[in-house]
Amino acid sequence: MSPAPDLIPLLRDGASSAAERKVASVLVEGYPARALGTVGSLAQQASVSAPTVLRFLAKLGFPRFADFQAAVVADVERQMGSPLNNLADAPDAAGSDHIYTRALLMQAEALRLAAAQAVVGEFDAIADLLADPRLAVKLLGGRYSQNLAQRLGVQLGQIRPGVSVVQQQLGFAYDMLVDIGPRDLLVMFDYRRYQDELLHFATAARAAGARICLLTDTWRSPIAEHADAVLTSPDASASPFGSRVVATAQVEALVAAVTHRTRDQARARLARIEELRQTGRKGRGE
Repeated sequence: MSPAPDLIPLLRDGASSAAERKVASVLVEGYPARALGTVGSLAQQASVSAPTVLRFLAKLGFPRFADFQAAVVADVERQMGSPLNNLADAPDAAGSDHIYTRALLMQAEALRLAAAQAVVGEFDAIADLLADPRLAVKLLGGRYSQNLAQRLGVQLGQIRPGVSVVQQQLGFAYDMLVDIGPRDLLVMFDYRRYQDELLHFATAARAAGARICLLTDTWRSPIAEHADAVLTSPDASASPFGSRVVATAQVEALVAAVTHRTRDQARARLARIEELRQTGRKGRGE
């Protein structure tokens, strides 16, 4: 069932603080099921307090949690009775297409869904931190997401200084925690099955004062509890492994956003890199 057209924009656009964005993200990603649970479960999923949830919903015009849930139920009932929705739920003839076609269309739908669910304030918060020249950026991924950390590191390192990727096996990476502190931004990638080593690393880094941004799936890694901002992505795939197509698009969008925020500095840095590349070629007699 598609998210209701009225409540979703209200939740997405009505969140201003970091805590409100966390609540909005959780609700939008899991609409309507997460809205129909308890205040406590919603607060736990968003890593905020129950009063924070209630204050946010009151701000949106729902003085009681029951009022919000009643509005959700009404939206769901409208959606269930919509001819357009019934048509959308009909079996798709494309189901008989070749697996290559189905896999591509599945990822196109995942990208559309991620865009529809986006709480852009969370994205902007991460982009602002990545563009902050006072912060050293350290990137860390897990078994199936280290490549995302490396991709972001390679591209981000060309437009701003102070970017590094934690390359070591996690069991040998804890020595980095000795030097991590309030001037560090840790960008972490963690998708199911979540890795305990990543959570332990994040917990220690947060305790040392580091800022943390997390890219994860819609089930949300436990690292979200320690993160300043979180980007989630649907991971449906035609293969036995979760897709990282949306996550890769998020990395590309973050690089674009940081470039936009640091346009002059990024241009100068890229020009200097190209100058050094040309000098290196001349030195090799190319």
